[in-house]
Amino acid sequence: MAHTSEEVEAQILKWEDRDRQTQEEDYERQLVASGIRELLKQWARTYTRLARALADSFGEEEVLDILEEVWWDQQYEAGRSWREEFDEDPQSGMEMMFRRWHDGAQGLTGGVYVVGMEEGRWDLIMLNCYHKDVALELDDIGGREIGMGWCMSDMAATRGWCPRLVMRFPNMQLRGDPFCWQIRETVEDADPGLDRWSKELSERYGWRSIRKPREGQP
Repeated sequence: MAHTSEEVEAQILKWEDRDRQTQEEDYERQLVASGIRELLKQWARTYTRLARALADSFGEEEVLDILEEVWWDQQYEAGRSWREEFDEDPQSGMEMMFRRWHDGAQGLTGGVYVVGMEEGRWDLIMLNCYHKDVALELDDIGGREIGMGWCMSDMAATRGWCPRLVMRFPNMQLRGDPFCWQIRETVEDADPGLDRWSKELSERYGWRSIRKPREGQP
């Protein structure tokens, strides 16, 4: 989805256009956001190391499949808690969710931007991701493979929001892209199979899509 520089600029509130009080609040929020981000990273490091220990003890393929499926089911059920909002009007639901993300913790720590919002479609860009930072930091123990489960579970949450919504993930930082690009669209008839994790989905978006043998494994 292409945009002119004027359209992009219109979406960004420049700091010099904010009133003095807002400037001061944003300046102080930066430290708060940094602290939140570091706490989230600590959690992600612990999770990644536990996942590696389980994979080493019980088999990488079995454990990573289970972890992805658990993430998927958890996010799908969490998404369903918003279904009433989306059933009334999926478009309003998408706009509401973006405002929550942009104005909440994800906006503080992730750099979440809407680059397109039109009837039936929401294009979202994320520039900064603590999952990606930790995955790269711990890639020697499989950080990126383990982290893929978090990424693809965003698709499950979208299905939980509304059975008419589907999500595509054209760009992902864990695949080497400089940003994550998520596209959510309303459709008339969505495949009900998209509600469930599968090896096929993992082969497209999850750890199986970057599967590679480790030392001592076939």
